[in-house]
Amino acid sequence: MGKSKKKIDVFSIVIFAVLVLAVVMVIVGICIDWTSTTTTLLGHDSVSSNTLADWSELNGKTQDGIDGFGVMSAFAYITLALTALTAIVFVVSKFANVKVLKWALVAVSLLLVISAIVAIATTFSFGGNLSNSDLGQIASGKTAPAAGAWLLTVFGILGGAAGVVGALKK
Repeated sequence: MGKSKKKIDVFSIVIFAVLVLAVVMVIVGICIDWTSTTTTLLGHDSVSSNTLADWSELNGKTQDGIDGFGVMSAFAYITLALTALTAIVFVVSKFANVKVLKWALVAVSLLLVISAIVAIATTFSFGGNLSNSDLGQIASGKTAPAAGAWLLTVFGILGGAAGVVGALKK
């Protein structure tokens, strides 16, 4: 008898499309505005935004660095790597019928969700460290996550969920 060909079902294609979208949107999240800073100076507000690259350049020029920047940026890039790894393990697990790969996909997907949550949490912490430097009545500022941090978090969680669902589907 001939060899049986493994068919890729529509469900697997949809999961793969979600994972590819997650990878793209996590990359976009890292490249666009990561934080937004609102500064009030003598009663006038101004808003500025910074990408991770902007913060990285500023961090390199300061002597002590900025509290929390290293952890925040590390989890952003870990989330990117785990998103890509989830997509790769999903594809490999579909073609290689090895049960261990399905459990590896679940593990990588869960790590992705955790990493995305830690990335947004450390971004809030980073913003809090910057906001603690008020100048009394003259000026104050508040730094919060911007679109990039939220894209990375949402699509990191979505990619992790898609990986778990894809692994557990029979």
